[in-house]
Amino acid sequence: MGKGKFFAGLLLVLIAAGVAVYFGPTARTETVHILYGSEKDGLIKDADFQDILKDEYGIVVEGTKMGSLEMADADPGAVDGVWPSSGLAARVFTSRHPGMAAKSQNIFNTPIVFYSWPEVTEALIREKIVEKRNNLYYVINTRKFLDMIVSGRTWKSMGLEHQNGLVSIIATDPTRSNSGFLTAGLIAVILNDGNMPDPATAGAHLETIQKIFRNMGFLENSTGYLFDKYLNQGQGAFPVIAAYENLLIEFYRAYPRHQDLIRTRTRVLIPEPTVWSEHPFLALSEKGKTLLNALQDPEIQKLAWDRYGFRSGVLGIENDPGILNEVGLPERVASVTPLPSPDVMEKISAALP
Repeated sequence: MGKGKFFAGLLLVLIAAGVAVYFGPTARTETVHILYGSEKDGLIKDADFQDILKDEYGIVVEGTKMGSLEMADADPGAVDGVWPSSGLAARVFTSRHPGMAAKSQNIFNTPIVFYSWPEVTEALIREKIVEKRNNLYYVINTRKFLDMIVSGRTWKSMGLEHQNGLVSIIATDPTRSNSGFLTAGLIAVILNDGNMPDPATAGAHLETIQKIFRNMGFLENSTGYLFDKYLNQGQGAFPVIAAYENLLIEFYRAYPRHQDLIRTRTRVLIPEPTVWSEHPFLALSEKGKTLLNALQDPEIQKLAWDRYGFRSGVLGIENDPGILNEVGLPERVASVTPLPSPDVMEKISAALP
């Protein structure tokens, strides 16, 4: 090859490279390392979610799934952000790392609900614990339900001849998983006649809360695992569980062939009051701040609702309520109580196994 042809070819290569740089992405893609709650696993691994982040914000998320309370013991210097499943868990994280500069914003909301089955629900209606309103089911007397658990009532005593064991609500491990933690807080408020317990009044209810959780038996560390077991093992093993509302919507969307079964066999019982599970993202680095901004993108918020059932926590974004009617969920959750203060919740958590 002559020198003229060589330099001409080299010039074309350089021009092509220059065009690619000029018209291509303005910055290289960066990886953002985070810790996140298990209920967001589907979203984190969603290809469309990752494409939006890459194309619009130049980032790729790599996450480690972890219990929201376990995050408090993690090294904040090893990740760009943490994404627990409640504002309270976020406050526990920041309180244990007082020197850390974190920027945070709530991204999603989802309430705690109880999942059950038609036969069990009808028994609870007969006991005047649950009430049906316009094809929705509300737990109108959670205190009576808890009293039945503490007194050692059996499912058989409620007319469920083929349901073995003591009456219980099965949650996740409240010392490791956020949904169990929130359920423990809700129980404390209900036992305190709906009033917010302080450290003294919470102490008076600790023995009762312990008994309620002991009656649950083995406790899962992940809300997602508990929900999967509820669906797979059925009423005999899991007559009533406490978990996140969004899990049902996610399953319903992901498995269209099971939608008729979901509508006819599962029952969602909405406690009055319930508690919100917030999903604040805490940015711990500049890359984390980029992700924090991206998570508030309307396109991501819509995807998170449509596929995974996360109600938006971003001001000004409304969710399409159509899916809620299909699966028996309310458009709005009206009866909600705040959680006890962090010091009260820490006291409750320390008393549980």
